[in-house]
Amino acid sequence: MRHGRAKAARKTLRFYTINANLKAPYKIILDGNFLAATVQQKVPLFDRLHKLLQGSEFRIHTTRSALDELDALPGEMFQEARQFGLDECEIIERCYIPGGAKKDSNPKQDIKALVRNNNTEGWFVATQDEDLSDKIRGYVNVPILRLARAVLLLEAPSSASRKYAMLEEKEKQTTGGGTMTNDERELIEKMKDAERKNLEKKEEELAGDVTKERRKRKAKGPNPLSCKKKKGAADASAPESKKRNRRKKNASSQQGQDA
Repeated sequence: MRHGRAKAARKTLRFYTINANLKAPYKIILDGNFLAATVQQKVPLFDRLHKLLQGSEFRIHTTRSALDELDALPGEMFQEARQFGLDECEIIERCYIPGGAKKDSNPKQDIKALVRNNNTEGWFVATQDEDLSDKIRGYVNVPILRLARAVLLLEAPSSASRKYAMLEEKEKQTTGGGTMTNDERELIEKMKDAERKNLEKKEEELAGDVTKERRKRKAKGPNPLSCKKKKGAADASAPESKKRNRRKKNASSQQGQDA
């Protein structure tokens, strides 16, 4: 088995183990179409099932109605498939509908009767019948096996099974696994409401702080240090410059010096 298929099979088995409590030894019911396909494609069924189910113990079953259906079909292949069912499978003689009424011998109806009501008995269904597979996918927690070109596959959980598992998980979280009282539930709801209101208040405060930071401040007036002074004011405030008085010499004294 390839790594990808093995990984997908482990994931699917884990899902059914957690959500449907399916555990080894697994019970696998084979319909007539699957028995015929196994013989026709020469599939080593026990070896493939051992690998697909991760080495876990299992048991294969079939219904009396499926064997009767194979017996009514002409051809050596169908007789060989019937003989494989007689030799290797545990035979379920007849299935019953809820209430104890006995059903007519019908392979599809027998399998549906086994797996309805959330598959409480933990059956795996191996079938090549598309109509039966589509019907079973609408049930909850029913693993489906099929052959695709002699490769044995375990289908991923159906949407019905996944939705049911989600609802169950949500119910467990709400009720505390069924042990929570009404008073405890009301207290938890009040705590959640208070926490939600506190969170909303913090978000509003944070939004207000961001708005204040982004708001631009308006200038109240010009900055006096950045303004140029007027010329008149500058001249008036400047101190008077001292003028140097030169003493003029008299002409007579100048002549005396020349003599």
